[in-house]
Amino acid sequence: LEFRRVLSDLSSGINAEYGGYWVGASCFFFALAYFCDTKISAIEVLSLCGYGLFGTLLCMFLSTLLMASASDLFFYATWGVLGVSSAVRMGYIFLERTAVRKQGVTVAAIVASVHLLFILYLKFVYHKTYEAAAKINPIHVR
Repeated sequence: LEFRRVLSDLSSGINAEYGGYWVGASCFFFALAYFCDTKISAIEVLSLCGYGLFGTLLCMFLSTLLMASASDLFFYATWGVLGVSSAVRMGYIFLERTAVRKQGVTVAAIVASVHLLFILYLKFVYHKTYEAAAKINPIHVR
């Protein structure tokens, strides 16, 4: 019973993290774009941030699926391929829509960095929760 509660807390926490990041980061990116004179609408930023989460979700899914057999090297490899590709894509769109190239590079670097750091944040939070669940019920958790 305790294990099920931990798993439901974990799933609701992950959903809150993704939803909170999607809205919060989109607002931050839109404000940053506004101050740097980037020609992008709020709905485009929301869409771009939402589509950028696909690489994050796939990275976390593959790492979770193969967690027992893989080391952290697998996570960092998927993070490097999937996370970096979605972050570069997001940054590139902001770069291309900014009139002043120097400001565009700054906006692109900030957007890509925030996106990549969010993936790392999720990894470490998830592992803390996973280890706590393993201590509560070590039989059902690998």
